[in-house]
Amino acid sequence: MGTEGVMSVKWTRAELAAVREAIEVTPLFDGRADVRTTVRNALRANRRVVVLEREQAERLATHLVPVDMQIAIAKVKLLRALRDLKRAEELDSDDVRAA
Repeated sequence: MGTEGVMSVKWTRAELAAVREAIEVTPLFDGRADVRTTVRNALRANRRVVVLEREQAERLATHLVPVDMQIAIAKVKLLRALRDLKRAEELDSDDVRAA
């Protein structure tokens, strides 16, 4: 897998645990199992940075319901990471057009 369409989100351990629990009660969506596995593996490995494909991250952001503060903060971090990725892609495409 290349780095195209791949992004990372830095969450605290509490945010990761909250996201894991929220995913468990979230209705099914495409890529849910993969996201759940990725978050579980990050918790087990004691990692703070979670790497997701852009489509998975967008689906998770759409379906993640902020029922407490940890999930709300995690969702904001996810949305910001998606926004930053989109801006970086736009800048890259502007540089290509200018060249």
